[in-house]
Amino acid sequence: MVKTGYISFITESGGGYDVNGNPVAATKTATDFIKCNLQVLTKEYRTLVDGQYLQGSYSCYIQQILLSETLVLSAVMEVQIQDNNTNPLGSFQIQNVEYLNLTQRVKLVV
Repeated sequence: MVKTGYISFITESGGGYDVNGNPVAATKTATDFIKCNLQVLTKEYRTLVDGQYLQGSYSCYIQQILLSETLVLSAVMEVQIQDNNTNPLGSFQIQNVEYLNLTQRVKLVV
């Protein structure tokens, strides 16, 4: 597999209520970046008042040995993606998770 980018899963922990019944915000933490194969599904530039806004969707192929199923399920459906030069592409929500058993990879559509 050709590695063309990096992906990091954002997990959410904590939250709920304290002893006085006041709500406590959950904390988000990002995992270390994992090498993956990025493919651009759609890329669209929109012009806004303040400048340019890039909207895109990607598919990420990750080797199953690098992931645990609990990591994907507890990721709160949010990931950060970087290209091969570690330039940030943004934070995305996971749209679909597909297990490719023949190739021992996981395909994430974000």
